[in-house]
Amino acid sequence: MLPLISIITPSYNQASYIEATIQSVLAQNYPHLEHLIIDGGSTDGTLKILQKYESVLQWVSEPDTGQANAINKGFKKSTGEIVAWLNSDDIYMPAALHRVAKFFNEHPHIDILYGDYHLIDQYGHVLLRKQEIPFDYNILLYGLDYISQPTTFFRRSVFERSGYLDESLHYGLDWEYWLRLANDGCQFAHLPYYLAATRWHTDAKTLVAPPEMYAEHEAIRARYWKKQKLSSVRLHRAYEVLLNKYYRAKRQFIKLIHRRTIDFPPGHWIMYNHK
Repeated sequence: MLPLISIITPSYNQASYIEATIQSVLAQNYPHLEHLIIDGGSTDGTLKILQKYESVLQWVSEPDTGQANAINKGFKKSTGEIVAWLNSDDIYMPAALHRVAKFFNEHPHIDILYGDYHLIDQYGHVLLRKQEIPFDYNILLYGLDYISQPTTFFRRSVFERSGYLDESLHYGLDWEYWLRLANDGCQFAHLPYYLAATRWHTDAKTLVAPPEMYAEHEAIRARYWKKQKLSSVRLHRAYEVLLNKYYRAKRQFIKLIHRRTIDFPPGHWIMYNHK
């Protein structure tokens, strides 16, 4: 039997993209679906779009204290056995929910799964395709957050074990949650299918990448490194050097994104040029 899947979409002034998000959920043709949109009081026409689809989804528009707060509201309202959140500028790929449901049914010991994804621009053009690697806690902790949030789905039971998102975080809320789930013993799995597309545009938080984002990431890293009881100063310094190189490479990667195919560990990136 197919499980009920709850999709939470936090939203704030994303009228340009949210309809595509909604349509990508509806296009799944998944029979046991609950889509909840938690809007933070949009003033850009988002509410008219939500009213258009209110027969096939649930929505509320009210002030919140940030993305994590909105998502947590949705988690607490949801009733699905499988839960995920899809941001209001991202989309699901065809048949994603059926693949996810089948995987969870066949792997009852898995608590959270993630898949491969497309990176798209503001017009929906594919910039690259990312084929992910199997779960590796050391890379997640000591390297970088390689798990694509829009492709993640987890069982409701993780709330009982690990709680909800940390509402004090604004940039690394998903990464901190994966680290927490792993520390609490949740079992991760990689599903090698393209499950979602994440959109890069000028208003995207992670593309703008203000200094506060890096500071927040370092605070999260320090929190979980401490749990590992790392005593080697040399090891700590080695990872700092590695991460500094990663951030420099990421800036170059953004400049190269329209130009050629590259390998960018972990995983394999397949890039596209639209002219």
